Amino acid sequence: MKTLLKWSLRLVIAVVALFIVAAVALMIFFNSDQLKTTLTKQVNERTGAELVIERDLSLSFFPWLAIETGDISLSQPPGFAQKDPALTIGAVSASIKLMPLFSGDIEVGAVTVSDATLNMTSGPQGKSNLQAFTEALQKAETKDTAKETSETGDLDLSLQKLELNNFTFNQFDANDKQSQSITLDQFIIEDFRPGEFRPVNASGKISSEVNKTVIKWALEGDLKVSSDFKQINVQKLDASVDNVSSAIQTVGLSGTLSVVMGGKSTLIEHQGAVTLDDQSVTLKASAGLGDTNDIKVSIKADSLTLDQLMATSGKKETTSQAEADLSPVADFLKKSRIQGDLAIGSLNLKNTKFTQVAANVFNKGATLHLDPFKAQAFQGELATTASVNFASKPLSLAIQPDLKNIQIGDLLAAFFGFERLSGLGALDLDMKTKGADAKQMLQNLNGTGHINLSDGALMGIDIEKLIASGLSLQSLNQENYSGKTVFAGLKGDLKANDGVIALSNFAINSPVFDLLGKATTDANKESIGGSFQLVLKGALKEQVEAKYPKLAGKKLPFELKGTWAEPKANIDYEAILKAEYQGKIDEKKQELEDEAKDKVEDKLKDLLRRKKEDEQ
Repeated sequence: MKTLLKWSLRLVIAVVALFIVAAVALMIFFNSDQLKTTLTKQVNERTGAELVIERDLSLSFFPWLAIETGDISLSQPPGFAQKDPALTIGAVSASIKLMPLFSGDIEVGAVTVSDATLNMTSGPQGKSNLQAFTEALQKAETKDTAKETSETGDLDLSLQKLELNNFTFNQFDANDKQSQSITLDQFIIEDFRPGEFRPVNASGKISSEVNKTVIKWALEGDLKVSSDFKQINVQKLDASVDNVSSAIQTVGLSGTLSVVMGGKSTLIEHQGAVTLDDQSVTLKASAGLGDTNDIKVSIKADSLTLDQLMATSGKKETTSQAEADLSPVADFLKKSRIQGDLAIGSLNLKNTKFTQVAANVFNKGATLHLDPFKAQAFQGELATTASVNFASKPLSLAIQPDLKNIQIGDLLAAFFGFERLSGLGALDLDMKTKGADAKQMLQNLNGTGHINLSDGALMGIDIEKLIASGLSLQSLNQENYSGKTVFAGLKGDLKANDGVIALSNFAINSPVFDLLGKATTDANKESIGGSFQLVLKGALKEQVEAKYPKLAGKKLPFELKGTWAEPKANIDYEAILKAEYQGKIDEKKQELEDEAKDKVEDKLKDLLRRKKEDEQ
C-alpha cells in the first residue's frame, strides 16, 4: 500500500507536469505527432517502458490554455512478462492560465483523468512493477535534482480542481492471477495549493476475486500537501468501509492522518477513533512502511460489543460462507514488526462480558501474539498467553489460559454452546488448535490441561436415581436422564489429540457417592464414553448394604456413553445380581461341604469299628 500510495501520487503529479510542459510547448509550436513523440521518448528514457498515445492532442487557447487527449497506455517495465499494460488512461485533460507563467507561477485550472487502470504485478526476484517504476524514476530524479531545484524552486503551483474518475488498481499474484481490485470511483479536490488545507472527497470499492466480495469505501476531510509533494496531512478525516464481512458490516476511521514519504520508507501516523458498526475505539498508531514495516499501535475503549464474532459449535457452516483468505495479512506480518497495547473497560462477546481487559500485542513473522492477556470474566480471573498464526490454513491458535474462580458453565455455554456442566473452580490449559469457528477449533484441539471444580452439577443425568433404579431392579426411564447430578468437587487431567479429549484421574465427590475413573469425548462425533467405579456413602451406602450385605465395601461398575445431546449411563446390574445370589451360593456350597464331611467321617468311623471287631 505504501508503494501504491507513493506511485499513485507520482502518477498524478506526472500527469500534471506532463500537460504543463505540453502546454508551454504548444504556446511556441504545436505539432501533435511531434509532441507525442517527444513525450514517449522522455517516458522511455526515465522508466524503460513504452508510452503509447492513440488519440491526437487537442488544443484551445481561450480563456485558458487547455489540452486534452486519451487512449493512453504504458507498458510493463523491462523484464515483466504480463501482457496487460501497467497503466491505461481513457481520457485526460488539463488547463493552465497563460499570464501567471510569465511571472514564474503556475495556475492550473482543472485536471481530469478518467477511466484509468493500473495493473500491479510481480516480476524478477519478486519485485513489483510499481517498485521497478519507482526505482527508475528515482534514478532519473537524482540526475535532474540540481537542474530541477534551480529551475522550479520559485514556482508557485495552484490547481483549481483535480478530478479522478473510475481509477482502478488491479493486483495480480506471483502466478499472474488477479486477486484484488481497488476502484476509485471519484476523487475531487478544489482550489488546491501546496501548504494549504483544502476539502477532499473520494469514494470507491474493493473487489476480491478470492472471496467474491465487494467492499465499498468513502473518504472526506481537509487535505494539505507540501510543496515537494512528500508530506500529506488530513484533518477532520471521516472514512468508512462498508460490507466488510458477515461479522462486521462497517468500519470507520476519524481524526487526523499524516503521511511523510522518504527515499526508502513512508511514515504514517494517525490519532483519532475507529468505529466498528457505530462502536467507537480510540486509536493512536504510527507506521514506518518500507522493506520492513515498524508499527506501533495503542487501542482504548470504555465498552465494546463483538457478539457477531462468536460462533457456537452447534451452528453448521454453509457453502456460501467461504473461508477468508488471510494470506495478505500473513504476508504483511512477515514484513512487519508490531508493538501495541489495548485496554478495554468492558468487552462483550456473545453471552460473556470481559472487564478490565489489558493486553500487549506483538508479532513474530506471520504469528500475532497476545502476551499477556488479562481480564475479569466468568465471575473470576483470566490470565493467558495466546497466539494466532495467519499463515496457517485454517487459522492456527495457541493458548495457555489460567482461569481462577471461574464459573465453568458460563465459559462452556458462551464459547461452545455446551450447557451440560457447571461449577466454580480453576482451569489450566496448554492447547493448540486450528479453525474459523468454535466447532472447527474443538475438532482440531491438541494439548493438555487440568480442571478442578467445586459446587457444581452434571446436567442431563441423575446418578443417584440411576443407583436407586438398579438396586430395586427397576427399568430406567426418562426421569433419570432429565435431572442432574450435584457434586461437591470434580477434577481431572485433560489430554486432547485432534479433537479427541481424554479425561484421566477423573473424580466426582458428592454427599452420597464418589465416582472414580476415566472418560473420553470426541468433538468430531460429539460422542462421550467413560468407565468408572461408584463408591457409595451415607444413607445410600447403608441402604445398599442392608439389602445386599455382600456389596459391603464393594465398588459398583458404572459406564457412561452416548452423545453430548443425549448422554446415557449404566450400572452393571448383572454384577449386582451376582453379588445378591453369591451369598446363597456360598451358603449352599458350605452346607454341601459339611454334609459330605459328615458322611465321610461316618464312613471312616464304620470302617474303624469293623476293623476293630475283625481283629478281636
